[in-house]
Amino acid sequence: MIFSFLLLGIVALVVSVLLGIPFAIVASRIARRKALKHQQLIVFCAAVTPALFIAIEIVFGLIGSIYISEKKGVDVGFGDYWEAPLTESHYISAVDLPSTATIQRREDDRPYDGYVRHLWIDDRIYAACSSSGLYSIYAFHAQDSEVDTLLFRADSLRYAEVLQERDLDPDTALAPDAYFNKELKKAHKIEEPLRHAVATLIILALWFLLIQLTQKNKD
Repeated sequence: MIFSFLLLGIVALVVSVLLGIPFAIVASRIARRKALKHQQLIVFCAAVTPALFIAIEIVFGLIGSIYISEKKGVDVGFGDYWEAPLTESHYISAVDLPSTATIQRREDDRPYDGYVRHLWIDDRIYAACSSSGLYSIYAFHAQDSEVDTLLFRADSLRYAEVLQERDLDPDTALAPDAYFNKELKKAHKIEEPLRHAVATLIILALWFLLIQLTQKNKD
């Protein structure tokens, strides 16, 4: 968790500096050309605008992520934990890496045997898991919380045969990380544009106040 936030802070700082320099140069030239007062203040505000925008994005992004995690059951994986809903009564979770993903029941958090390798999402959800050289295929009904079926458990050779028999193509399946990203994008469908709009409006409002201040002092 600490490493994730530290890395995010470093990236945000670097991007802010790279964008702040050209912003400051442009603002300085405009302020001189129009003979505005408080030119140093204008240049400073232009330089910190990217940092402020990124900071607002991060803050509202964290708030949105917490809300989504609580209300929709999708954990973004900021720390070392990932989670996304699979059916009404099952979810998929992982620690450290998506490759360690397992399927669990919501009622008792009991994990199914094996790590998730493939997911096929349709009217029925099929999950292929592996553990100790054995493969298992589970079938779930997306809308029926009571139905989950272990179709078979066998070695890799029999696993390939069963996939072919049931028309389950590994090339069309979702890996756990792809499934996490898919559910995350779905959960952020409204939050992301709203966050961008709020950050943009705050920046525009601050610049509007700054322009009013400089114009007033100029008069």
